[in-house]
Amino acid sequence: DGDVKHQIANVIRQVAKEYHFLSLKEYRALLTLYNICMEEVRGKINGKPYHGLVYSALNDKGEKVGNPFKSSLFGKSVGIEALEKRIKKSTEIIKSKGLKERSKSVISAAMQTCKTRKDFEKTLSKQGVSVIFRTNDTGRIYGATFIDHEQKCVFNGSRLGKEFSANVFNEMFKNDKYPSHDLQPELESGKSFNRENQGSDSIFGLFTFETGGGNADEMEEKALTRRMKKKRKQKRI
Repeated sequence: DGDVKHQIANVIRQVAKEYHFLSLKEYRALLTLYNICMEEVRGKINGKPYHGLVYSALNDKGEKVGNPFKSSLFGKSVGIEALEKRIKKSTEIIKSKGLKERSKSVISAAMQTCKTRKDFEKTLSKQGVSVIFRTNDTGRIYGATFIDHEQKCVFNGSRLGKEFSANVFNEMFKNDKYPSHDLQPELESGKSFNRENQGSDSIFGLFTFETGGGNADEMEEKALTRRMKKKRKQKRI
């Protein structure tokens, strides 16, 4: 509600300045906590290659609403060049200060005591840590991202160690009937915005949208993306 552009600007500028993340994927996961979607765009303008970012608002179901905003509308600090520099700086800071250790300790302790995904999330929350699980349409967990708000750090589970990988959590919670609150925009790679919704941003029709980053879960994520595209085509028919 209200001035969406202004609200997005306030969040992304602060997040990009204060939090440490080691990839655009981790930055994107962090923004979903604030109902914001970030996507990479690639294409050509007058024959020259272009690589940038767009931001969109999300509703409570994780669906994009309204028109997307080019990162340039919010200033250079939230553009791809600045974020890549932030990633490089974050890598050095996290390593030199050993910031992974606190997060690993908190998560490991919760894993030892919690039997359900809901309890796990609540326990982490009390310690200032958020977790975002990504699941496919069968409920299998194929990705986990942890946000340590105490240290302002974002980590994909596999980056913390094999014991925090998606497969481990999938096994932990395989018998746990948990409603999915995953934010689908994070999975929709290779997607272009509908021209009817582009408004003044019709230039985006030239680009493809990516979620970036190869990882151990990439094959499963791509398979899910294909299924989602197939479902959207069936709906249009």
